[in-house]
Amino acid sequence: MVVNTRRCEIEIIKDILSLAVKGAKKTQILYKTNLSYTQLQEYLKFLLNSNSLEIEEKGNTKIYKTTSKGLETLKDINKILSDLQAKTVY
Repeated sequence: MVVNTRRCEIEIIKDILSLAVKGAKKTQILYKTNLSYTQLQEYLKFLLNSNSLEIEEKGNTKIYKTTSKGLETLKDINKILSDLQAKTVY
């Protein structure tokens, strides 16, 4: 079985939620996930609408934080990806 080395949407969501656990600025998320600004906007909008992320305002700075629902989602994603990797035959 040939495995695609590109990240899927679930892996990108996992990366964003992981970065935001302790709080992260949009720019930090942008650079560490290696997404375009437009892509990042779409993912943040989706995660905010699903209540997996929240925004904390500190002065003029917006900090994105993973919510308790987002932490549960992150845990589930990690479990699924771990299970799939364990079953992958090379």
